[in-house]
This record gives sequence, C-alpha cells and structure tokens, in this order.
Amino acid sequence: MTSDKFTVRKIEWGALIVVTVGALLFLLGAVRFVLRNHFGLIDAFYCCLALIPAGLLLLVLTYVFHHARLVLVIPLLLAGLLVFSFPVFDVALGLVLMGAIAGPALSEWKDEMRRRKSAAADAGEDDEKASTPSA
Repeated sequence: MTSDKFTVRKIEWGALIVVTVGALLFLLGAVRFVLRNHFGLIDAFYCCLALIPAGLLLLVLTYVFHHARLVLVIPLLLAGLLVFSFPVFDVALGLVLMGAIAGPALSEWKDEMRRRKSAAADAGEDDEKASTPSA
C-alpha cells in the first residue's frame, strides 16, 4: 500500500485562475457575437488571425510583469481597451490564455503516463527474471 493514494493533491490556483479568466473572456466574446446577431466565416477568420497579436500581448505582459512591474499598467490598459472594443480579441485572448496553460499541462500529463507505463514494464520484466529458473 502506498501513501500516494491517500495524499491530497494540491491544486495549482494560479493555473486555475488563468484558465477561468481565459474561459470568461472567450464566453464574453461569444456572447458579444451572439448579441450582434452575426458571426460569419470572416469573423472566424479574424478570430484565428487575432490569436497571433493576443499571444504577443500575453508574451509582453509576462515579460513586463517579471522585469518592470511599475510599467505593467500600460500593457494592461492596452489589453483592456482591446478586450472592450473588439469581441474578436476577447475570443482570441481567451483561447491564448487557456492554451498557454493547457499546453504544458497536457505535456506533463503525457510524460507522467509514459513514466508509469515504463515503470510498470520494468516491474514486469523484474518479475519475469525472478520467476524463471537459472541454469
């Protein structure tokens, strides 16, 4: 019996908050499109194109947060202005925020599954070696 089964898993609140804000921004943009009564193929194309500037804005926000916190107000005001003005940017920034957390989380999950499989395979090989009689 291992203690891993009874260990309470710690929730990473920072990642959960970022994903929640991303989902809320995505839903805000979707609701604004619904209220406009128009969402066409060109709007979907604009949402895809807006992923690049939204990702760059997230990159700039992160850099400024880590190196010059006093100046963080300026990119935050820019982000607020873009989110308030364009529903396309709401959707794009929401997707970028969720993707920024989901990408590393999924790769960690895959790595953990690979480690478990390799540990189980190694344990199976050890059992086979122990059970076969030596000459």
